Amino acid sequence: MAQLVIGLDVGGTKVTGALATAEGEVKRLIRERTDPEEGAEGGFRKLCRIVEDLKETAASLGSQVGVVGVGFGGPVHFETGTVYLSHHVPGWEDFPLRERLGSETELAVVVDNDANAGTLGEWRFGAGRGVEDLLYINIGTGIGGGLISGGRLVRGWRNLAGEIGHMTVRPEGPLCTCGRTGCLEALSSGSAIGKTGSERLGRPVSSEEVFALALQGDPIARSVLEEATDALAFAIGAAANLFNPKRVILGGGVSEAPEELLVRPVRERLPLYVLPQSLEGLEVVRAQLGYDAGVMGAVALGLEEGKLL
Repeated sequence: MAQLVIGLDVGGTKVTGALATAEGEVKRLIRERTDPEEGAEGGFRKLCRIVEDLKETAASLGSQVGVVGVGFGGPVHFETGTVYLSHHVPGWEDFPLRERLGSETELAVVVDNDANAGTLGEWRFGAGRGVEDLLYINIGTGIGGGLISGGRLVRGWRNLAGEIGHMTVRPEGPLCTCGRTGCLEALSSGSAIGKTGSERLGRPVSSEEVFALALQGDPIARSVLEEATDALAFAIGAAANLFNPKRVILGGGVSEAPEELLVRPVRERLPLYVLPQSLEGLEVVRAQLGYDAGVMGAVALGLEEGKLL
């Protein structure tokens, strides 16, 4: 059997590890909860145990692991594999994850942020297969994204390319978690939809409830979603005019909403914001990898950057 790859999806409350082939066939999946109070060191020890378990599985299959890809839920210095910080777990500040995990496991390790990993995952195994130029947008509690241009992931000189969630859509809009106002994340993320819906309905509601009420015809819920999808279309339009993708992939929990309340309205609004030449042939689709998008993105990261092709 050819060499296998390990993918690790590191979030604030869980870690998922997968042992997979270059074609994305998962041989074993491990999902474990993490305790933020254990800090970075506790999380790191759990990563090491998962890798060792998956290495044993590979050996039992008569194979070996060629590389470990890690998608981390926070900003990462890609060249060094150092985590800048985690927004949810203390102790990850300036953590040399690639160096330490490689030393502990004696494997080649590649580390990137989870948005870039998710972009590679959808491109290699999901809705982006066969497309050389695409925009991936993960819409959940916040909004992240990534770009594939000419068949390569675009990182930018500080590994910050693709941060569409912090594109200013309405300069006088609501305050964003980044400290600025009017970002796409402050207008169209799951938390933003829930917050706006709560304010206008006069009671606490989640984004899921807003979508459910809109399906039932509630005019307030529908207006909240119309504004959110218009902001999303505006941001996609700006990105489309800038780098001319063939496909836009919407992922994350919010993308699971009924098509008539999210994907379709975005498609309908795009002509207002995209040059006709860039709009022609532009596709807006849902992501395909679902709940395991993070770990399959980490597998793709290992395959792509580890050159295990």
